[in-house]
Amino acid sequence: MTKPRIDLQPKNLASVFRGLYVRVASRVGVDPSYVSRVARGERKSEEVEAILEQETRKIISQLSKKSKLHRKGNHKGSRRRSENRRGGQLAMRSSQN
Repeated sequence: MTKPRIDLQPKNLASVFRGLYVRVASRVGVDPSYVSRVARGERKSEEVEAILEQETRKIISQLSKKSKLHRKGNHKGSRRRSENRRGGQLAMRSSQN
């Protein structure tokens, strides 16, 4: 059985992190509010902290992979010379005024 893939589109990203405490809580068998308190440093639990770190690393890893794929696909043939970049255009406009 394969795990469902997390959709990392910007509109869904907030829900990925929102679900983090719920996923951790279900793995440990505690309430999500307790996980939140551990994350804020109000409570101590090495087990919860370790699982929070694991889950966060998974999300970051998936974001990194998604970002690399996105950058590879969007830059094909779309390189611009440095003077055509926005910063160069703004500098020329302000010097003309």
